[in-house]
Amino acid sequence: MSKMRQRTKNLIVAGVVGAVAMGAISSVGGVYLIKQQSKEQKAIRAQYETRLAEAEKLLQRQKATMKSVVVTSKELAAGVKLTSTDLKTIEIPETEAPTNMILNKNELIGKVVKIDVGKNTPLITSMVFDEGPTPRDLRSQEYNVIILPTKIQQGQFLDVRITFPTGEEFIVLAKKKVQEYSGTTVWFHVSESEMLLMSSAIVDAYLQGAKLSAVTYVDPYMQGKAIPNYPANVKVIDLIQSNPNVLETAKDTLRKVARKTLESNLSQISEADKARIQNGNLILQQEVANNQLTNQQNNQAVTGAQTQSGNNSVDSTNLTPVPSTPTNGSEVTSDNNVVQKEEIVRPNSEADKAANEQKQQDVFEQPLVK
Repeated sequence: MSKMRQRTKNLIVAGVVGAVAMGAISSVGGVYLIKQQSKEQKAIRAQYETRLAEAEKLLQRQKATMKSVVVTSKELAAGVKLTSTDLKTIEIPETEAPTNMILNKNELIGKVVKIDVGKNTPLITSMVFDEGPTPRDLRSQEYNVIILPTKIQQGQFLDVRITFPTGEEFIVLAKKKVQEYSGTTVWFHVSESEMLLMSSAIVDAYLQGAKLSAVTYVDPYMQGKAIPNYPANVKVIDLIQSNPNVLETAKDTLRKVARKTLESNLSQISEADKARIQNGNLILQQEVANNQLTNQQNNQAVTGAQTQSGNNSVDSTNLTPVPSTPTNGSEVTSDNNVVQKEEIVRPNSEADKAANEQKQQDVFEQPLVK
C-alpha cells in the first residue's frame, strides 16, 4: 500500500512538473507571440499613420489649390437666358479647372447660352454672350411684306434682304430674332434707324419692283452678325441724320454714293424690261412646262413607232413567201398608202359620176362575142 502511495506520489509529482513545464513553455510562447503581434500591429499602425499623414498633406495641398467654379444645375438649351436657379458653385482642383472659368454666378446671370449644355457643365466666357442693355429707341415692329422661309420658327434669327430687278441684292436688317410670327406677319425688335431703312426698302420694293425676303442663320449663336449694306433713299438718309431718335451714326456719304449708283443702274432699265423681269419667272416656268410636254410627246411617239415596227417584223416572219410573184413590201405599203390617200382626198364629184355612167353604157352596147 505504501509502495502504491509512493508510486502515486511520484506520478503526481511528475504530472505537476510536466504541467508546470508546459505552462512555462506556453507562457514563454504566448509572450513571444504577443510581442510579435504587438510589433506587427505597431508597424501596421505606423504604416497607416504615415499614409494618413500623406493623405492629409495631399488634401491640404488640394484644398490650397481648389477653386470655385460656376456650373449648370440642369440641362440648358442654346438661347436660354441664365438665372440664379440655372447655376450653382462647386469646388474642383485647380489643375482640372478651365483656364477662362467664371468664379462668380453674378457674372453669368442675364447672359445667354450659345450652345446646348448638360448638367454640371462648367461655364466659360466663350459659351455665353451678353445681349447688353436695352436701347431706348428699341421697338417691336411687325412686317407683312417680307417673303418668309417656309420653315420659320419663333426664336430663329433672320437677315432681311432686298433684291432689285437688276439682280443687285442688299442686306436691310441683319440677324433679327423672330419674336413672334403669324402667317406672313413677323415681329422684330428694331431701332429707329432700322425702321427707317425698312421703310425705304418697302418703298423701293413697290416702286422698283424689288423683292423683300428673309434668310435664316445655320448656327446663329456661333455665327457673327452680317453687315447691312442697303443704300437707303437719299431723303431717308437725310432724315436719319436729322432725327434725334437715331442713336447710331452711319456712314452717310458712302450710303449716298451707293444709292446714286443703284438709281443709275435702275434708270437704265426701261419699264418694259422691268415688266419682263418681273414676269420672267412665270415665262421661264411656262417654257419649262412646254418643253417637258414636248419631250413627253416625242418619247411617246418614238415608243409607238418602235412598237409598230416590232409588230411588222413579227408579221413578216410569219408570212409564207410566194416565189412566183415576188413583191417588195415597201411597194405594197406605198400602193396601199396611195389608195388610201386617193380614197380620202378625192371624193366623187358630179362630173366623175357622169363619166363613169357613160363608160358603163358604152360597155353594155358592145356586141357579144360568140
